[in-house]
Amino acid sequence: MRPENGSADPRLRAATALARVDADGAHAARLLGGAVPAERELVLGVLRWQLTLDHLLLRHLKRPVADHDPAVRAVLRAGLYEALRMRTPAPVAVAEAVRVAKRLAPRAAGLVNAVLRRASGERWPDPGDRETPVAVRFSHPEWLVERWRRLLGEDDLLAALTADQEPAPLCLLAAASRCEELAASGCLLAPHAAVAGVVTVMAGTEAAVAALRLGRAYALDPSAVAVARLLPPAAGPTVDLAAAPGGKSLVLACERRHPRLLSADRNLGRVVMMKRNLAAADPAPAVAVADATAPPLRPGSCDAVLVDAPCSGTGTLRRHPEIRWRLRESDLGALAAAQQRIVESAAELLAPGGFLLYATCSLEPEENAGVLAGLALATVPVGPLLPPGLPRRDLPSGGTVIVPGACGDGFTAHLLRRPV
Repeated sequence: MRPENGSADPRLRAATALARVDADGAHAARLLGGAVPAERELVLGVLRWQLTLDHLLLRHLKRPVADHDPAVRAVLRAGLYEALRMRTPAPVAVAEAVRVAKRLAPRAAGLVNAVLRRASGERWPDPGDRETPVAVRFSHPEWLVERWRRLLGEDDLLAALTADQEPAPLCLLAAASRCEELAASGCLLAPHAAVAGVVTVMAGTEAAVAALRLGRAYALDPSAVAVARLLPPAAGPTVDLAAAPGGKSLVLACERRHPRLLSADRNLGRVVMMKRNLAAADPAPAVAVADATAPPLRPGSCDAVLVDAPCSGTGTLRRHPEIRWRLRESDLGALAAAQQRIVESAAELLAPGGFLLYATCSLEPEENAGVLAGLALATVPVGPLLPPGLPRRDLPSGGTVIVPGACGDGFTAHLLRRPV
């Protein structure tokens, strides 16, 4: 993995990306477009295991990892991750980390060398070792671990934490993907174990990624597909508010061929992208730039409304591991307030007998049942409507939590209906 030049240096690029994620709030997924596998492994692996890495590094530092500059933090974490979690011999991983440090933080090269030489001899925590805190074993913030323990119970907590530490497989919505062409190009596709109409790419990922870029396939998490299908079919107008990038609208359009489906989002750039994505459906839904808190539709004009609300994203930590280090428990109140404004506007659109599906890719009660508590709508239990293979926790509110796991990301969903 030794590079010939800086632009092809996966270790240097990984450390630079990690420093940007840490210091600038950059999104790892956006920085990794076109990245080679080694760079992706380093960046996402460090972000998934950051707390565990810092726990091991702290034993060999005079001050906490967080007190060092972002570039130094990035090099220390990436070097230790490579030494302990990848197949690189520890002396090589240390030497390469020192080389990268000389490029990004020259004055810290000696520190990096001394710390990593010692830390690379550490033993990685055993996931089953009850003497080590769960937060350290599975690299999640303690406050989030405790919340999920109360919500999910011990067994589902450990299953969710374990799943968050593994890369998510590439799954495609079959109705929006040219599966025969993909198979001919070398992709090995397998039906998803729990969600019909979804295929998992088992081999030939490069060909699948190329098809995604050409609009000849559409990637969508299986749990998201299952959630979209919870919205009952409607003869009249259906609107998907906050719809970009359009995955749930695409499920409805491809599988139901709804002629009166509107997909809206307030961000013009995301609407342009969504329109391209929805072109895979026939007929393609209408799209509009619209604020979900003030949709340009008459009150009582819709038979069905889907709100996949912007949220904390705690159900997607295996895809976006940096979320766990940015989010604070105190952030949830502001998120819930914004979500409540959206859902109140959505409820006003419902005709008598109309359905509102409210979903987030968050497990947090404040963003889900707490947002819906004041609505004068009847609750329809949704747990029994989901595929039986998806692990779930039904809620007293009538909603359900899809537990993050091997089958898909975590979601919370509620279905409500305006009385006739």
